[in-house]
Amino acid sequence: MTPMELRNEGVWQATLPAEDRRQLEADDGLPNGPVDVLVVGGGIIGLAVAHQLSLKKQRVQVIERGLPGDGATGAGAGGIWPSDQGPQHPAGFAPLALASRDLWGRLSLQPDFAIEWRVNGFLTVNSNRFGGDAPSYATAAQEAGYTVHAVDGDQITQLEPNLKPGWAAGVHCASDAHLNPLRGAASLLRAGRKRGVRLATRTELTELRQAGGRVTTVLTTRGEVSAGNVVVCTGAGITLLSGRVRPVSGQLIATAPQPPLLKGTVGGEFLTLQLKTGEIVTGGTLREGSDTRPDGELSERLQAAAWDLIPKLKGVPFERAWCGVRSATADGLPVVDRVPGCENLWVATGHHRNGVLLAPITGLLLAQWLTEGVVADELAPLRADRWNPGT
Repeated sequence: MTPMELRNEGVWQATLPAEDRRQLEADDGLPNGPVDVLVVGGGIIGLAVAHQLSLKKQRVQVIERGLPGDGATGAGAGGIWPSDQGPQHPAGFAPLALASRDLWGRLSLQPDFAIEWRVNGFLTVNSNRFGGDAPSYATAAQEAGYTVHAVDGDQITQLEPNLKPGWAAGVHCASDAHLNPLRGAASLLRAGRKRGVRLATRTELTELRQAGGRVTTVLTTRGEVSAGNVVVCTGAGITLLSGRVRPVSGQLIATAPQPPLLKGTVGGEFLTLQLKTGEIVTGGTLREGSDTRPDGELSERLQAAAWDLIPKLKGVPFERAWCGVRSATADGLPVVDRVPGCENLWVATGHHRNGVLLAPITGLLLAQWLTEGVVADELAPLRADRWNPGT
């Protein structure tokens, strides 16, 4: 049997409004003179850093080797799921994730941020995720600071009436949310540009020249940049943390717009959600490496699982499949730190499945560090040398 072949195109790119597309495709070029901060990488982490620095009145230049959001940002599901993701992470994740969710909520109220923000929850019905004991799992998660409640079969039906019947128990994260990640990236860029942020697209870092423990000159494929500080946010392509960050790819598939079938995100065999524009999206797979070619056999599995989860969806074809590569670390936490031995070089990477979630708090804490010298306590678990203290 021939593996399922779907259009290799992300749903976010296909449905992006024209104004947001213009924001992401516009090229401001390189600066004529020095800047306060150069941000390398125009994904959602880099754009959040640039946005927060612009609020601190910094002159910021962003360089991106492609277009903003071309990498992990535009390939993800857009989940703002601290309470779903949190219990699988070390304790240092909670304060960062919960604060960052709230930052997104506040940003969604600002005029420049049309991000399709929804606080619509995350319902897990796959008992493997909660060890078959929903009440105990929920209690432990609550003690760790997350909003997680055990639910029974009747409550599952009330929360998501279009799921197949027969669920005995689940866990519900009522305060988890969702946004459109490409619109989030465009909104950060739009707001930043109003404060002087510049973006050079299709511009790649080639060399960081250092002297006296500082970066003195940055070489790019379009020329030199002089910057007081440099923040590298290039995700899976980063080379400053060799051996500490690895690439992990994931695959999603999507239907055409459908009538309302889901209220929030559902964690079954795979995660499944319905966008504000109506498309059903499912996936959330993990594959070590940087292969971004959709797997036809995996697309078949994802479609079959979605049809089983939502009986009214059965027979509705999925039309698109896409993959993205995220940077991951051994403990699941990102690296946000100054590079040892270089006083004006920082790195923010390894956010893995939570780059969109953690973007605002990453930007906020880095901006405080660069402009005020304040190293927040929340950054301690994210040190670059945490696997080899003292190196």
